[in-house]
Amino acid sequence: MPSSGGGGTNLATDPHAPLGPSATHPLTAHDKNALSARATAPATLGEIVCRDQTDDEALDERAWIVLVNYVAAGDQRALRQLYERTHRLVFSLIARITNSRDVAENLTVEVFSDVWRQAYAYDPAAYSVLGWILSLARTQAEAWLRFDRELDTEVLTPRTPLWAVVAYRIVSEFGVPPAFTATEEWTDPDWSEVAAGMWCKILSTDKQRDRVSMLVRLQPRVEYPAHMNAGVEELHLLQGELTIDGRTLQPGDYHRAEPGTSDMHVYSETGCACVLITSPRDVLR
Repeated sequence: MPSSGGGGTNLATDPHAPLGPSATHPLTAHDKNALSARATAPATLGEIVCRDQTDDEALDERAWIVLVNYVAAGDQRALRQLYERTHRLVFSLIARITNSRDVAENLTVEVFSDVWRQAYAYDPAAYSVLGWILSLARTQAEAWLRFDRELDTEVLTPRTPLWAVVAYRIVSEFGVPPAFTATEEWTDPDWSEVAAGMWCKILSTDKQRDRVSMLVRLQPRVEYPAHMNAGVEELHLLQGELTIDGRTLQPGDYHRAEPGTSDMHVYSETGCACVLITSPRDVLR
């Protein structure tokens, strides 16, 4: 992937490949054919961002779907778990769209109230769980903008804890006892540098539907590799600017690409951070 300064990084190159033949072990014809095939075979996104991933059940999209099912059955602890996993992203997205921390705090409560109300209707074939929750957040923020027209980090944290407000909202609407603990502790995944100037934090993987949900951070003047979309691609920009084939996104903007389409020039002059929900089978060019 190209970056600032005269050089670039090719994400299609296997970082573990040998540098070349040794003096004592020259390449055979079979070796040359194998290397030639590997050099020309297109890399996929999954080979790059998931290469060091262990089988973490918490990252499996099925675990996220189970939480939504528990919420639909009235389990507040499962809602608390979804809240812990996503509330900073929800808050950040709403804050970028509305440019107001106070509004973002209020609407974050509304979003998780919507998760509680609408969990029964969640369709995993249509959205990843993270994509569904962020779509609820976008709907709330854009509805607010129709009535009323220091954000320095890519993922923001509300100034005050909001779970108690969410829990008591559910109590007042549905008459159920409040729950203040989650089904399990959420450990925020680590960032991984997958290429020069490009960092990823995988939040969930869905092998059945070929989806991966992740945070992506690009340093200034870095390109995301040109690629063909194997599935629906959804991008929510949290910080900085990102240009996709001539369209410049600002914080809070949303980008969607359909299967079979290509993004040929994805570049950030300022550096950026975004939530990216896409297929690990995207073919990198």
